[in-house]
Amino acid sequence: MINNKYLTIIAILILNIMKNENSMHKLVLPILNVLFWIVFIGLCINTGTLLFSFIIGLMGNSVPTEKLYLELNLSELYQLGIFHYLNIGLVLVISSGLKAYMAYLAVKISMKFNLKEPFSTKICKWIENISYFALMVGILQVCAESYYKGLIKEGFVLNNLSGYFGDGGEFLFLAGIIFIIAQVFKRGLEIQSENELTI
Repeated sequence: MINNKYLTIIAILILNIMKNENSMHKLVLPILNVLFWIVFIGLCINTGTLLFSFIIGLMGNSVPTEKLYLELNLSELYQLGIFHYLNIGLVLVISSGLKAYMAYLAVKISMKFNLKEPFSTKICKWIENISYFALMVGILQVCAESYYKGLIKEGFVLNNLSGYFGDGGEFLFLAGIIFIIAQVFKRGLEIQSENELTI
């Protein structure tokens, strides 16, 4: 994952570019496009690695479950039973895949976005889809977190999974904000099409 200090530096650079409005239009969208591609590729690698390790772990080899990507250790879950391993593993793979698809939609939006006519049906649909996928990730994360906490209350020791299910509420919040933005874009598209008809 990208470190927060790098995101801060990128944000400061973008704000400095935005001070000059002419350069903002020429530079911000390509920079965002590159950033979206980087996030998309990183999430695809994350999803692929999780999926590969998860499938190898299902074949009965416990070594991949101990040394998963980003030091995620599912061997404790695997020892508890295949049911728990399937539940948590599938949530990790599916939520990672949905995040990658959201990044892909952001790439598509950044490539098709036109400042002269910002509202189009494709962009409105993609923004709305991002909100739906963010909602799905949020629900999956909240359910997985409650499942994880239930396992801990039953006395199981799962030390290394606590950091993977804490962002469900954030994704629910993100889904709401993006859904509102999608509705604004839909209304903007209606106004734009009305203006084209009157001209």
